[in-house]
Amino acid sequence: MANNRLDQVVTTISNAVRDAVRDENVTFEEYRAAIGYIMKTAQAGELPLFIDVFMNAAIVSVINKNAHPAASPSDMEGPYFLDNAPEITDGKIKTMDAYADDEPLIVRGSVKDVDGSPMANVLIDVWSSTPDGKYGGIHDNIPVEYYRGKIRTDAEGRFEVETTVPVPYQIPHKGPTGALLEMMGRHSWRPAHVHLKVRHPGYRDLITQLYFEEDEWVTKDCCEGIVPEQFVYPRVMEDGKRVLEADLFIEPQAAPAAQAA
Repeated sequence: MANNRLDQVVTTISNAVRDAVRDENVTFEEYRAAIGYIMKTAQAGELPLFIDVFMNAAIVSVINKNAHPAASPSDMEGPYFLDNAPEITDGKIKTMDAYADDEPLIVRGSVKDVDGSPMANVLIDVWSSTPDGKYGGIHDNIPVEYYRGKIRTDAEGRFEVETTVPVPYQIPHKGPTGALLEMMGRHSWRPAHVHLKVRHPGYRDLITQLYFEEDEWVTKDCCEGIVPEQFVYPRVMEDGKRVLEADLFIEPQAAPAAQAA
């Protein structure tokens, strides 16, 4: 039998599934129904969504378990990150005039090394939903430059950008993934959140999310997300704008293991 990382992971997962089948006395009819469901999910183009709903949080847990103790906690990236978002130069992410009642939001903070040293010129992707739960570059032909953008820290490691307060939204719930959640007695809601992806040469990417304390879904995310406690914010206002302030700590990438001669 092969003895490599792929074999180890696949075998461990397969054995865990087999154990679950035996423990739950899964019938042949249930087994065939599960295969049919997986096929239907793939045909609907929802296989990545299905896997994210049930597995993404577990992967994030592994990242956090192996991270430096002083590093900020990671959270799910989600399916709506786009690397071609524009770099913001005027301090404001583009938002749409169609939403007359949207609330201005300031996202600001700092990026430091795990030793506490401020880090300049760090690239941060910021993205969040429209006031009706859509994403620029993804939904309803909203251009990619809306509700997302790249910013950089200044010489003191600080960053600030203005956007609007996002809302809770349902993940795609009219297809097989939503049907499964409903049959399981679960819901398909995610709490309102702002995504951050922090990147700098020589450092491990930090992907996390900022949440709103009053959100009814923040403690019951349908994706069973991590929701770091320090990134759940009470309502703080400044000059009529909601403020989220995050101090982020990133860690150097691990040195590659020395290869045996």
